[in-house]
Amino acid sequence: MRFDFISCIGSMTLLLSSACGSDPHMNLDLSRLNDIQPNDSQMNGLTLNGLTLNGLTLNGLTLNGLTLNSGAASTNTVQTAPAQPLDLANVQFATMTLNGKELTDVTINASTIEARQGRSLLAGAQLIGAQLQGKLLNGISIPLRIADAQVDGGVTLYSISVLSDNGPMPLCGTAAGSPIPAIAVSGYWDQSASFIDDNDSFTFGCINAAIGKCVRWGYQPWATASECRHNSCKTRNLREWQQACVRLVRADYCGDGIPHTRSGTRINVYDQLGIQQSANPGWEIEAEWREDGGSCIGHTRWVQANSAWTETDLAYVQRVCPERLASTKPEKCDSARSTFNTQFGFNKSSSDRPLLRNESPQYQ
Repeated sequence: MRFDFISCIGSMTLLLSSACGSDPHMNLDLSRLNDIQPNDSQMNGLTLNGLTLNGLTLNGLTLNGLTLNSGAASTNTVQTAPAQPLDLANVQFATMTLNGKELTDVTINASTIEARQGRSLLAGAQLIGAQLQGKLLNGISIPLRIADAQVDGGVTLYSISVLSDNGPMPLCGTAAGSPIPAIAVSGYWDQSASFIDDNDSFTFGCINAAIGKCVRWGYQPWATASECRHNSCKTRNLREWQQACVRLVRADYCGDGIPHTRSGTRINVYDQLGIQQSANPGWEIEAEWREDGGSCIGHTRWVQANSAWTETDLAYVQRVCPERLASTKPEKCDSARSTFNTQFGFNKSSSDRPLLRNESPQYQ
């Protein structure tokens, strides 16, 4: 069993209703977490949050009687055909209820959702059964429920269900019959995969997709790490490293939200903070990564990751963001002198230097 692949369960009907019953079958099984592949082995990452809601598309999906792309002849039918499936975008804190009662002062403390019900502060497993309104990247709302919450390695993991007329469905899909966990992360990512620092909302990052996967690797956006040069050390906010990691996982070279990878692609990832260290497979440097995408791109991960495209991945980069290629800045992109290295980047702002580096063969 592996968490790297998401089960597709087809299209379904979602209703904005709280009367969907309980979902005891969605309890987390943390004994399966060790089956997640390490960073230098398996890097699945086309999506931000769980391969577009467990593989669900908008074909035939109904919300409050409005059918999208069903083909039915009706004045309530909107003929839309998304070019690609959609991810969960964000969840508004203000939408959270428990047992039909509104919760107040909802926030995220590290990875743990906290809220008040009257004078009581509830957190973690005390919020099992709480309901929220999520929003897809196209703006459509979906009802969610916290089905389970457990702590592993200091990180709170959630089983999140989508409430449907067919009963609750796991937001992140299943692996070997168990729901794949999600991590609550403050803020959210938009359609260009850019992080939005929004105090009113958060997202659930599935651990088998880019946002949650990067947290599991140690790039916890609520945490800090030290970077030292000689006898001097500086505290680094790992939120920047996590954002760079999301770009890296998806091979989002131009920082425009377009991925250039395939699920299951092997790469080697490392940083200067000691969080991820090189496995030294002998591959060439693929790219360095900042919050806004790739830099010093030596080669693309795949010749053509998406076989439906009419151009190669390199041709895309040359057309859209050629200034990011290593060949355009040979001195700046010298691997020994890059500001990715602590020696040269120590006094640089995290927004002005690469934070991660990865290596890969070029897959055909």
